[in-house]
Amino acid sequence: MGNTPTVACIDRGDKDYLNKYLTPQQIHAVQETWDIMKEDLPTLGVTVFLRLFETEPDLKRLFPKIVRLNEVSQLEMDVDRDMLQRHAVTVMEGLGAAVESLEDSDFLNSVLISIGQTHVRRSVKPQMLKRLWPSLNYGFIKMLGARYDSSTAEAWRRLYSYISLQMKKGMENPDIETLEDGPDHLG
Repeated sequence: MGNTPTVACIDRGDKDYLNKYLTPQQIHAVQETWDIMKEDLPTLGVTVFLRLFETEPDLKRLFPKIVRLNEVSQLEMDVDRDMLQRHAVTVMEGLGAAVESLEDSDFLNSVLISIGQTHVRRSVKPQMLKRLWPSLNYGFIKMLGARYDSSTAEAWRRLYSYISLQMKKGMENPDIETLEDGPDHLG
C-alpha cells in the first residue's frame, strides 16, 4: 500500500446518510454557526486542543511533535505552541470542509473515511474519537457564547457523532480504496 492515496469504497447498502442524523434546520444551525467560528480558526483550534490535553492527559502521547516528553518518557505540558496552532487549524479546516459538504453525503463520507484511515496510522483508536467531543463542545461554547443554544449544541453533537462514525469506518478498514466518482456510485 505504501504512500498510495486511498479513497474509501462505500457500499451503497451500508450508507449512513447524514439526513438520518440531522434535520435541515440542524444543518442550517451548524452552517450558520460555522460561518462565525471559521473567522478565527487558530483561537478555536487551540482552545479545543488545550482543553483536550487538560481533560484527557493520556492522549498527549499521540502528539509527539506538539507535546514534548522528558528524559524518562513521562508526558509534560511542554507544548510547542506553533506546532499546536498549525495542527489545530488543520483539524478545524477539516471540520469546515465537512460542514461545507453537508449537502453531498457521498463526498462527505469519502472524505471522512479517508481522514479515519490517516488517523489509524497515527495510533488513534476508534474509541478515542468520542473523547474529543467535550473539548470541541467547550471550544464552540467559548467562540459562540449565547449563540450556542441547546438546539445548536444538539445539532453539532449529532454532526460529530456522524463524523466519528464515518471516520471509524476508515479506521477499521485502513486499506480499502474509495471512489469519489465512479461506477460503484451509480447504483
